[in-house]
Amino acid sequence: MTGESFVLVLPLLVLELVLKIICFRDWLHRRRFNGLPKFVWLFVFLLVTLFGPVVYLVYGRKLDGND
Repeated sequence: MTGESFVLVLPLLVLELVLKIICFRDWLHRRRFNGLPKFVWLFVFLLVTLFGPVVYLVYGRKLDGND
């Protein structure tokens, strides 16, 4: 990877890492989820690049109550 392409890819890598950290912290403290069981959501946001965390944050979290 050349220096120019690394500079272009680095912000996406940082964004993905930050999103995965946010998802993991939320996943640890939440008891209820939409659609899929808890451990399946873990695999979704850890293994699906960039779109997994977005899908979890938009759809996976159950928003009624503080769970």
